[in-house]
Amino acid sequence: MDQHLAGNLALATAITLALIGIPLTLILASRLWSSLPQNRPRHTTSSESTTRPLACTTTIFLGSGGHTAEMLQLVSGLDCAHYTPRHYVVGCDDSSSVEKVHRLETLLAAKSVTRTEEKGARSRSGAGTGTEAGAGITTNRLISDIKSNRSELAYTVHRIPRSRHVHQSMLTTPFTLVKSLLVAMPLIKRLTCLTKSEAHSNTGAGKAQSTDAAGRPRRSVLLMNGPGTCLALALAVIGTRMAGVPDDQTPDLVFVESFARVKTLSLAGRLLYPLCDAFLVQWPGLVQQYPRSKYIGTLV
Repeated sequence: MDQHLAGNLALATAITLALIGIPLTLILASRLWSSLPQNRPRHTTSSESTTRPLACTTTIFLGSGGHTAEMLQLVSGLDCAHYTPRHYVVGCDDSSSVEKVHRLETLLAAKSVTRTEEKGARSRSGAGTGTEAGAGITTNRLISDIKSNRSELAYTVHRIPRSRHVHQSMLTTPFTLVKSLLVAMPLIKRLTCLTKSEAHSNTGAGKAQSTDAAGRPRRSVLLMNGPGTCLALALAVIGTRMAGVPDDQTPDLVFVESFARVKTLSLAGRLLYPLCDAFLVQWPGLVQQYPRSKYIGTLV
């Protein structure tokens, strides 16, 4: 009798779990399918907005070492007036990348100040050597202020736990990945997801479109190039899409494969290939193997 009762309870439990689990699995699978880049709606802009430069909230993951060098080389070539604000995400134990970010941003700010001073000097009529000297003094003073007060720059630095350490066992990797993901999800949502207040009606397209304070169309992008910690960031973005955050408020995922990967993708690249909106490689041979990738030449 007891065995018969236990069997009935086990059967009832299995049926209940199936009734709950199967629909839940189908819903999650449907959400995931609609969150993949191949199935996301393409962003459209009105004819007026296409004549103005795009403003882009940019989040950059730095993987330390050579990955950091390649990513900072890419960032140095961006138009910082459009790709702003910039948010850098690094590992908790990666102090070297943080210092490199400060040096790069100080240099970018100095170049911006210099260009502004040069444009002002050219626009002023009858500017002589005294004006040029004054501009140089002003520039030096601004650069000094930038170095002493980095909080005024249009960038921030954030740290997250690594999802996998060097030579870490694959058996323990899921635990560190979950730890990294728990920190990454609220951080990525706060840094990359545009708020509803930034969405303004677009009469030309008839849809909500995110803009900046100057009225330019605004988008958000997450730049990654490995190693494995960037998987937690990508999963955090996919999670926000699955949670129902509107598509025009979520960032585009962009992965840049390392220069060292000539014939095959890295482990992070293989994992992120189906998840990224843009997958960039530095060797043309990889495009033949991975049709969704795009060759951009060498960054270093």
